This record gives sequence, structure tokens and C-alpha cells, in this order.
Amino acid sequence: MRVLLRVLSPFLGLAVAAAGLVLVAEVAWHWSGRGHLVPWSRLAGLRWTDDLVRAVALLTIAAGLVLLVLAALSRRTFLRLHSPAEGIVVATTPTALARVVGNRVREEDGVTGATVTASKRRVHVRATSGLHDEATLRPRLLEVAREAVANLPMPRHPRVTVVVHSPKDRPFQDRPLKERAAEDQP
Repeated sequence: MRVLLRVLSPFLGLAVAAAGLVLVAEVAWHWSGRGHLVPWSRLAGLRWTDDLVRAVALLTIAAGLVLLVLAALSRRTFLRLHSPAEGIVVATTPTALARVVGNRVREEDGVTGATVTASKRRVHVRATSGLHDEATLRPRLLEVAREAVANLPMPRHPRVTVVVHSPKDRPFQDRPLKERAAEDQP
């Protein structure tokens, strides 16, 4: 739902900005004595009780209700932590959890970069390394990421997965010519 709101928000903002610009242009055009910029004369025969006006009003109300429901359903998620005392609730965000795990993984030797996504159920680490292959680095990073999650005071710890991308894991033909030439040297 949050993704849908992030896509709709710019379009709705642009629509409101365009309507405001048309209003400013119409007022300026009318004050300059040139009449109307928008052809309001086409709407002269329209009454508030006409079916077209009612249909537009109903569509506007329906669109507003859909947007309200989307906004209500797209609430921010929080991860609960152990409460230090009765009546105190401690929580963190998945982003904060991802930052903690990501910082710990990036500190490891041989890791050139890491991307971490976290949710209530899963922490997924995508690490890159130029020195080690996946078979060498993955178990160590999995242990480090699990330890970082286990050190947090959470009632339920999310599942941790690690994927390592390394040029050493690519087939010989996919590597750049310099790397292949260096490997061919005795």
C-alpha cells in the first residue's frame, strides 16, 4: 500500500499544482481586462442538479474515499523489542534493523559493499566482495548477521539470509580480459 501511495502522491501533487496555476492564470487574465482564459461559457447551461455534475461529484467522492482507505491501510511497521518495565513499549523500525546489520556486515574483512532489507520476519543481506568467493565469505557473514540480530532484545528474531556476489564466482568466460590474463600467468 505504501508503494501505491508513493506513486500516487506526485501525480496528485502535480494535479493540485496545475489547478492552482490555472486559477492564478485565470484571475490574472480576467484582471487584465481580456475576459476569461478558461472557456466558462461552455458551462453556462449547466446546473447543479444536472446528471453530469452529480456524476462528477460522485466520482470525486469515491476517489477521495479510496485515497483515505489507502492512507489508513498503509501504516508504518514497527518491530517490538522487549519492554524494560511494565507499561513501557519499545519498538524500532525495519530500516533501523537493516542499518544495524548492514553496518556490522560492512565491517567484515573482504566486504566491499552490502545492501540489507529487513522486515518482521526476514533480514536479507546482499554483500559484494572482490577478494573472497561466496563459499568462503557467506558462512562468516551469515554468522555475523545472525549475531547482530540476536544481540537485539527482540521477542522473535527474524530469519537471516545472506547472498554474496563476487567476481570470483563468475565463470571464466564472463570475467574481464585482464582478470583472465592474470589467472593464466603461472
